Amino acid sequence: MLKFRKHRQKRDVLGFRLPMLTHEEPDLDVSEIIVIDPDNTFYMRMGSEAMTGYHILKDHILVIDRTLKPVPGSIVVFFHEGEFYTRQYMPEHSKLILKAQTEEQSVTIEDGESWSCWGVVTLTLNPVLQPAHKIGRYTRVCAC
Repeated sequence: MLKFRKHRQKRDVLGFRLPMLTHEEPDLDVSEIIVIDPDNTFYMRMGSEAMTGYHILKDHILVIDRTLKPVPGSIVVFFHEGEFYTRQYMPEHSKLILKAQTEEQSVTIEDGESWSCWGVVTLTLNPVLQPAHKIGRYTRVCAC
């Protein structure tokens, strides 16, 4: 003859809660890691191959912080002569060189020319999803 035991619900033991009932894993929120100032953080897609030497390829997503001031060597998004550019910020004595992978793609701004630093790139998001996976609800992953 077989006896069946009823499973009892887990309960407090001697007034103490069981650790497995009270332990909670903290939530992982990617935006808390990559965004320092949400009101001044913007996203932009890289539109050219000008920064491949800096491992920023076309269609990578740039995370841009508008509150940071550029320092020599930082990657910046700037507005010059009606166009947005992403280049490495390299100031010199009387001019500003915004370097790209090639000399032809670099921009030199002399004193007196107007330009505007739109923000400093803090992070790039590199899409790795294969084209065969971009179907259904995954069509717009990384918006690439």
